[in-house]
Amino acid sequence: MLDAPPSRKALLAAFEAASPIRAFALFAADILLFAAGTALALMPGSILLKLLGSVLLTAATVRLFLIGHDACHGSFFGQQILNDVIGRIAFLPSLTAFSLWDVGHNVAHHGFNNLKNRDQVWAPFSKAEYDALPRHRQWLERVYRSGYGFGAYYLVELWWRKLYFASQREIGSSRRKYKTDSVIVTVWAVVWVTGTVLAARATHQSVALLLLTAIVLPFLAWNWIMGFVVFVHHTHPTIAWFQKRQEWQRCRAYLTATANVRFPFHLDRLMHNIMEHNAHHVNPRIPLFHLRRAQQLLADRQGGDIRSYRLNWASYVDAVRRCKLYDFPEHRWLDFSGRVTSAVTVIAPVATVTAPAAAATCLP
Repeated sequence: MLDAPPSRKALLAAFEAASPIRAFALFAADILLFAAGTALALMPGSILLKLLGSVLLTAATVRLFLIGHDACHGSFFGQQILNDVIGRIAFLPSLTAFSLWDVGHNVAHHGFNNLKNRDQVWAPFSKAEYDALPRHRQWLERVYRSGYGFGAYYLVELWWRKLYFASQREIGSSRRKYKTDSVIVTVWAVVWVTGTVLAARATHQSVALLLLTAIVLPFLAWNWIMGFVVFVHHTHPTIAWFQKRQEWQRCRAYLTATANVRFPFHLDRLMHNIMEHNAHHVNPRIPLFHLRRAQQLLADRQGGDIRSYRLNWASYVDAVRRCKLYDFPEHRWLDFSGRVTSAVTVIAPVATVTAPAAAATCLP
């Protein structure tokens, strides 16, 4: 016997409460981490200390971005003005335009995750689409899905095209706030580069070295991490992509087409709980510091419908090897030659199931 499924929002509504003191403390801690990384990267000393500074800057950029991501959802603070201001500040190290992230992530991705031609993030090509691509674009797709090209994918396909002075062709609209936020990011970038150059000259160090360790390496590392994280969130041999909206709605892809991924050495816990991704997609209004408890409740209630796994080298290589192209009518992952690498079982989730056989298939 099945209980009536609760609405998507009502399922985890109890976790929406914001905590301003905790939010300010997290934001301040990550700003200090960014400042510490900058100091190590800029101060005279060994190259190892500068590289350590680059590592801290990368970590701070990731964590600050995740705070900005929460603020853009309106969940980090209870007051929208604080979300707007703090979110824009938190996005600066990753050079992300706040309102462009909103339209690409909140509207397109969260509104239609894993729905072809609506969700823009890591949407796979069909074999026919891939074959019709120009040779250079086929080569790029092979790089992007190679296991080492995640950073190139995020840098080119998302950041450059959609998150920094994005054209109307890329995002479907043109508004003043998009350009304003891109200008804010540009001004920060100019100040950032200028400050680094002045620090190099004042301390008689190589300008190129300081630009590399304080800005370029952290920014490129950030792009790779972001590309990798969004890949594992919604790409897996058992996760479906959809072409028909009715099927996508019936299968509640916001729950079934995302993964809760555990990293080795608990590294996922350093990422402000964003890997608790099923809960985040069910209710994006949950602040990052409540996501772990929300994910646990979701797992208790709908565990059979949630993809959860521990990432290791074998599972990583397997996902990269299998998930190249997608056969949308038959729900199968393909390699670039069109060979089937994984058949996806697509199910319609329910709130509470007394027996595993109770889940209804969505396959034709």
